[in-house]
Amino acid sequence: MEEASERMTTWEVLASIFTIHLLLATLRLATPIALIALGETYSERTGIINVGVEGTTVLGGLVAALAAYFTGSPWIALIAAIISGGLAGGLHALWCILFRANHVVSGIGINILVAGLALFITSSVWGWRGTSTYSDTLNNWYIVGAMFAIILASQILIFRTRWGLRLRVVGEKPEAADTAGINVHRTRYLYTIVNGMLCGLAGAFFFNNVGRFTSGMVGGRGFIGIAAMVIGNYSPVGALGAALLFGFIDALQMRLQSFIPSQFSIMLPYLITVIVLAFFIKRAQVPAALGKHYIKQ
Repeated sequence: MEEASERMTTWEVLASIFTIHLLLATLRLATPIALIALGETYSERTGIINVGVEGTTVLGGLVAALAAYFTGSPWIALIAAIISGGLAGGLHALWCILFRANHVVSGIGINILVAGLALFITSSVWGWRGTSTYSDTLNNWYIVGAMFAIILASQILIFRTRWGLRLRVVGEKPEAADTAGINVHRTRYLYTIVNGMLCGLAGAFFFNNVGRFTSGMVGGRGFIGIAAMVIGNYSPVGALGAALLFGFIDALQMRLQSFIPSQFSIMLPYLITVIVLAFFIKRAQVPAALGKHYIKQ
């Protein structure tokens, strides 16, 4: 009888964890990771590495908070976040293409710049370091739905259209692309800006999720987005699958905190990211010209 009772208790625990709420939480938590991973897929497919996606996402959340605070419109906040992300992506592209800066150093510079900017602006506008006041927000399920639509459209664009072929050729053989009449630099500018816009949208998601900006709200998910892109083998649908995996793990750790020490459950998503990335990184088909400057002859 005691064993039966224990078994019932175990099933009850599992039933309390694996519910429809876990699925919904997985979709919500996977959305910003998928958007960041998709953006990185676009830029890296053209040869531009952007580790500044973390800072760009933070910037999107900050600008969304500012726009919502001054205009009272969550839709204007959403658009402002996307535009700010595009500007950050354009800045990164400028440094990497025009000034031929090291891609990783440029991305790290953006992360540091945004971190300092966030503290300065929040202190100046709201009087609190790294935190804004609460504002009206959108229902994040709009962004979840948009994410799936954008992923599907991107999969078709990259692998089923001539524009996607041009994008991939620029990242693999920029010299051949140039010979064929494709403007390599313009293509890289365009898709690095698209990367930034998607990160800005992810930042708006984080803002809408809590109703205000906090400097730590992205919490490393920009880097998890890069890992999702690698695991997805530079494919939008593959990146989505990896993002759903990480979203599920994140949602699961929140429910496990009632049964295991919270310190362990909180580190679980990051631990799984490192393990999975170590397994997949050697199998990823990295674009041949990734991180390499192109000088037109």
